[in-house]
Amino acid sequence: MSAPGGRLALLAASPEAAAAAAAWVAGAPAGRRSEPVELAGRAAHLKASPLAGRARWRHAFRAHVLGRSLPRFREYENLAWLRARDFRAPEPLAAGALWGGALPRFQFLFSAEVPAARTLLDELETGDPALRPELLGELAREVARLHALGFVHRDLYPRNLLVAERERGRRLVFLDAWAGGPGLQLRGAAYDLACFFLEGSELLAPEEEGELLAGYFAERAARGRPVERQAFLGRVVRARAALFEQLQRDPGRRRGRPLPRADWRPPAGAADHSR
Repeated sequence: MSAPGGRLALLAASPEAAAAAAAWVAGAPAGRRSEPVELAGRAAHLKASPLAGRARWRHAFRAHVLGRSLPRFREYENLAWLRARDFRAPEPLAAGALWGGALPRFQFLFSAEVPAARTLLDELETGDPALRPELLGELAREVARLHALGFVHRDLYPRNLLVAERERGRRLVFLDAWAGGPGLQLRGAAYDLACFFLEGSELLAPEEEGELLAGYFAERAARGRPVERQAFLGRVVRARAALFEQLQRDPGRRRGRPLPRADWRPPAGAADHSR
């Protein structure tokens, strides 16, 4: 559809959400935004960003030549995929992109608000210690279930998981699921654990890391998708080392937080099948 400044591509959960998102775009949005808003009478969260320079050309090439969706559309589709398989994730309401000719200029996503939630990063740093075993056990089971179904998150940092009020016996909510998805991925399940342990090495005691890994491996096996533990953990270590090197080159990505430890290794016994 046409819109001020270009052509609007839109994906929405309802006609009301589509109309509200189109009206919002008509208000000439600008700049990068991540904030609570209201959409079609619902409490929502908006994630929006301009596309310029090399990023604009890169996404145009991926869309026109490779047939890949823009990140906010992929995130909408991935959130819907997760919810359809009984994972906790924000309900996607509308995703869109403003195109100028053959190039994308702006993209956005509206998702339903997750009330009374904080990040897993915050919870592990300052939360109730008595809640930690429950959260880490749920994390092990849900990430293993995710991987058993062939979905790789690719951004599975503690800051990208929410701890919300208990619903259907669970608290964890998956966020920022735009980079990965179901099906063939260049980065596999070990990369997700590398992301988590990049930050998690500062948040968990070795025995907690061991229990988390044991729960993950047990759930993978229970779902008929076991992994060879030693080889898998080797891939986790190598992927984490590569992520650490990226942080060293660009420490600003830590937003003022110190770099995590460089020499992380899985706790002793993590590859033991008898655990």
